[in-house]
Amino acid sequence: MRKKSTKKGVNPKNGVNSNFIPTDRDFVFLPLGGTNEVGMNFGMLGHDGEWLIIDCGVTFYDRLGIDVITADPTFAVQHRPRINGIFITHAHEDHIGAVEYLWPILKCPVYASPFAAAILRHKIEKKSCFSTINIKEISYGEEVSAGKFTIEALQMTHSTLEPSCFVVTTPLGTVVHTGDWKFEQDPVIGEKVDETELARVGKNGVLAYLSDSTNIFSEEDTSSEKSVRDNLTRLILENPNKRITIACFASNIARLETAILAAEQAGRKVAVIGRSLQRMIAAAQETGYLRSFPKLIDEKQAMSMPPGKVMMICTGSQGENLSALVRIASGKHPVISMNEHDVVFFSSRVIPGNEKSIGDLHSFLARQKVDIITSAEEGIHSSGHPSRTAIKQMYQLLQPEIVVPVHGEARHLIAQAHFAKSEGIKHVIVPNNGALVQLAGGAPAIIGEVKSGKWAVDGKRMVVFDGPIIKERSDLSEEGAVFATIIAEKNAISNIKLSARGLEEPGEPTRRLYSYITDSIRKEFSGKISAEASNERAVAQKIAALVTNKLGKTPVVEVHIIAA
Repeated sequence: MRKKSTKKGVNPKNGVNSNFIPTDRDFVFLPLGGTNEVGMNFGMLGHDGEWLIIDCGVTFYDRLGIDVITADPTFAVQHRPRINGIFITHAHEDHIGAVEYLWPILKCPVYASPFAAAILRHKIEKKSCFSTINIKEISYGEEVSAGKFTIEALQMTHSTLEPSCFVVTTPLGTVVHTGDWKFEQDPVIGEKVDETELARVGKNGVLAYLSDSTNIFSEEDTSSEKSVRDNLTRLILENPNKRITIACFASNIARLETAILAAEQAGRKVAVIGRSLQRMIAAAQETGYLRSFPKLIDEKQAMSMPPGKVMMICTGSQGENLSALVRIASGKHPVISMNEHDVVFFSSRVIPGNEKSIGDLHSFLARQKVDIITSAEEGIHSSGHPSRTAIKQMYQLLQPEIVVPVHGEARHLIAQAHFAKSEGIKHVIVPNNGALVQLAGGAPAIIGEVKSGKWAVDGKRMVVFDGPIIKERSDLSEEGAVFATIIAEKNAISNIKLSARGLEEPGEPTRRLYSYITDSIRKEFSGKISAEASNERAVAQKIAALVTNKLGKTPVVEVHIIAA
């Protein structure tokens, strides 16, 4: 094996830096998002001076004016001329949602199944990049040449249409990235996993398998979509006088079809609430699905009909801040309201990290006297992710030399690593975001780190999530702020104007705080004040210390000294 110190971008002491360029003897994997977290999937494969990106997703956030977070793409942007394309495994937001934000700085072709491509076009149709983005559709079984890589797309099954497994081949070997998947023998929409093709790939030799880890703690597969359809139909019929709302993931087209058919059987009209749901339905119909979709009613019609004659399908199963169901439950929806005549079926799972927002949503609904039925009580959701049994079967089909667990929190990745070792996998590597994983060109290992982190969509711009803008906003929200303007005449303080936010109640408590700060500043800085930056910093530090002493808070402090 060659010495690491001879490789461009590698330092034996500090590991890999952002100048790393893979040679013709390297085949490497670099996750910039999607490891140690559920969401924000963004992986890169590198060989012979070139890169591919697999998935470009977001995660959601509901604080500090931030709703959407992406992986920090700095490394990818620095190597933009070397990137041959972004390959999207499927149309879930945590795999496709960041394309609209990051493509303008990556500017490379985007490859996706027809359904995922249709979703992407709908998402960006009003954005400036719409006319220039190059979206290429991939059919199952098709091979795409992208520079030094050959990529084949295989049919998978998941909780959305047309999920793809990418088989990426170079002269050094083949890497398989299955995306999110499960085995389902009789899917209600779409095709089942082509196990014959996976076995063919395995027989030809698989260097590494990048494996979905989300459901590793489940021993057996969950119920099928067909059983979910049967259970939803039964429950709807058991609630003949209630207005029924089904909360599900917008991208779960099979679940949408299930809900529609169940409503038809119960003689109910259907309203679809939420732009993302409507966008998914449009994309499905454009690509040949949901052809017999019934005529929908609008929100006003739904509220004017007897409760037992209507069913609504809503986004918001995860308690997302701006989703339709959250706005309804909190009384902020302009048309729809709920009461004791409503029942909400949560036909979804709890994504790790969303427990609090979902609990808050349930509490909002309970206060409105709404009945709640979740998948924990009834079989109204089927996971789209593989159990341990399914993952074992995938190992047997692919027979990989290396397993790299991805798409999961640390506990998921580590659990799959232990499981893979117990199943006889030769090499198992658990990466963090930013870890450069050597698959070929030396012993499989993490050979260093590159810059990684998060970017936030902040209004019309992208900002570094752990940078000064968001940090200051967080400090303001948690610790409050004090703004001070001091008039100085010949090194003496002639006037102090204070404005505090988020620290004391209005009226007398605030006046006492101002008096306490003013008296202390006059006493300490009398006769030695001037309009210099050093003086402003000294006064700011003093005010922060005073507030900490009095209230136990460390506010953001801004001081301006004006010479009269």
